[in-house]
Amino acid sequence: MAGCFHGINVKLTKTGGLLEAKRTLLRARKSGLRTMLGCMIESSLGIAAAFQLAGLADYLDLDSHLLLANDPFTGLAFKNGQLQFAAVSPVPGLGVMVRK
Repeated sequence: MAGCFHGINVKLTKTGGLLEAKRTLLRARKSGLRTMLGCMIESSLGIAAAFQLAGLADYLDLDSHLLLANDPFTGLAFKNGQLQFAAVSPVPGLGVMVRK
């Protein structure tokens, strides 16, 4: 199907997680497709996980946590249109913490 499309939008929720999303992005690139890393309606936790694969994508659409009235996690920020971690996490993980 690669010859029928210009690109693919990969979403962690739909691919089943980080490993399969990574495999999908790499296969798409190998097939000459442009890649976009997108999201469903996910909290900062889901966005932080997807952000780990950002270097494999041509385009990013990782902003669904901004649509949540009560995101249960904290640690991501948007500055000048860029997704960033608010601070370097002192503990292992995805860089977000449960909101208190």
